[in-house]
Amino acid sequence: MSQRNPFKTALSTLPHSFQTLFSTQLNHLINYSPTIGIMGKTGAGKSSLINALFQSSLSHVSNVSGCTRQVQRFSMTMNNHTLTFVDLPGVGESLERDKEYHSLYRNLLPELDFIIWVLKADDRAWSSDEQCYHFLTEQCGYHPNRFLFVLNQADKIEPCRQWNELYHQPSPEQSANLELKQKAVVTAFKPHNPVMIVSAIENYQLTELAEQLIQTLPAQASSGVARQLHRPYRTQSVENSARNDFG
Repeated sequence: MSQRNPFKTALSTLPHSFQTLFSTQLNHLINYSPTIGIMGKTGAGKSSLINALFQSSLSHVSNVSGCTRQVQRFSMTMNNHTLTFVDLPGVGESLERDKEYHSLYRNLLPELDFIIWVLKADDRAWSSDEQCYHFLTEQCGYHPNRFLFVLNQADKIEPCRQWNELYHQPSPEQSANLELKQKAVVTAFKPHNPVMIVSAIENYQLTELAEQLIQTLPAQASSGVARQLHRPYRTQSVENSARNDFG
């Protein structure tokens, strides 16, 4: 004698219209394929950060042209679930006078669930990043709560020779300098979400980054991103956040 699924049994007691709506929304969440934008200057370590966080290797999908501008699109697939990353151009270029970016971002931004902005921890100036960020938020209308700023390459902060290679940790002096850099990012960008400090190559604070990312992603995207994380970064906090968004 077969046993009925208790979930289906409970669902069957509800009005048919609610059952249909619930099933539609549930299937949407289960099958949703998130698209994450990646921004930052060349050399900030965007690809190495993504490869360090996620299980699957990035596969190049296509270049999306916007006049002379190109947007590179990458994806990773696991168990028939796809996660797409879009490497956005613009940092370090003149945006205010370049009308091509207006149409490019106007078309692309609605596709993106979120943007991870990667900064080099040892960079002395972020003026081009600031210019691009204000362009996106003020002229393109992309809300600040959909950005997560990440200070990458923490191991290169001065004095870089003091980095503890055995424990993959900064020295006290480096930690103090990283904290100053973090405060500088807060002052410059006034971000909605916390500024994360990591080193992708040293696996430094990637767990903290994964947890913060899942907490700040839109509800429809968190589960799809969480399932692609490397196993060590799928912590209880990550699982709880994704489950709460799912429910």
